[in-house]
Amino acid sequence: MIDYIYLILILILIGFILFIIYLSYEYRVKEGFIPIPSLGMSLDINTNYDTIPQIINQANTFNNNYISAINDGQILQQNKEYKDQLEVLKISNNNLHNSQTIINLQNKLNNSSIPSNSFPIDKLISTIKSNYNSQYLSTFANDASTYGVLVNDKCMTVNGLCKEDYCLLECKNNLYSSDTQKFTTKRIYSDSDAAKIMNLPVTSISNDNVYPFNIFSSVVNNKCLTIGDGGLTIEKCNLNNIKQQWSISPDANICLLN
Repeated sequence: MIDYIYLILILILIGFILFIIYLSYEYRVKEGFIPIPSLGMSLDINTNYDTIPQIINQANTFNNNYISAINDGQILQQNKEYKDQLEVLKISNNNLHNSQTIINLQNKLNNSSIPSNSFPIDKLISTIKSNYNSQYLSTFANDASTYGVLVNDKCMTVNGLCKEDYCLLECKNNLYSSDTQKFTTKRIYSDSDAAKIMNLPVTSISNDNVYPFNIFSSVVNNKCLTIGDGGLTIEKCNLNNIKQQWSISPDANICLLN
């Protein structure tokens, strides 16, 4: 009989303990004291915690934004460094180009001084020689600034009575002169002279030019006297073209001054 009483008391004690555990669990649920699994833990599929997915999503969003911000910062830094490198490269290239230009100009200055036997300023031109093929032509002065060019006892003529853009016609005498047979001349001493006449940068002038030389341009259309393998023509002026570069002499015996 006593054994039954002990057994009943033990069962009552066990029930009371279970009841206390139950009350403790309910209290923790109502007060929000349920432990939240860490992000590295896997949740039981039977767990029904409403707040856990929201917190996990917020944490994941925060992590993603944090990582994105770090990556964006690295990209911005890389872009800045890349732009800085491009700027340094650009400046270096400009400096290199400028230095090479100065060296080229200095070399030309040292090698192309005006010769002592330059054409006398008080003389008129009587003979010209092509720097291309050494062909000689005679000239005569119409006035202080223009010349006629003789070819086979005729004058080079631009437009006028020509059927083409230029031709050889009888020379006009002083009483009846025509602009169609008049040429002006310019003395070219350097790259800077050539660049100024052509309205181009000095760097565009050919390194093959040998100074000084003269050009002859028509009063009618400003095109230049040009000689080639096919003969004498009138073409658009190009001071890089040796076929338009002439040596001149004041003497009829064609003793030319280069």
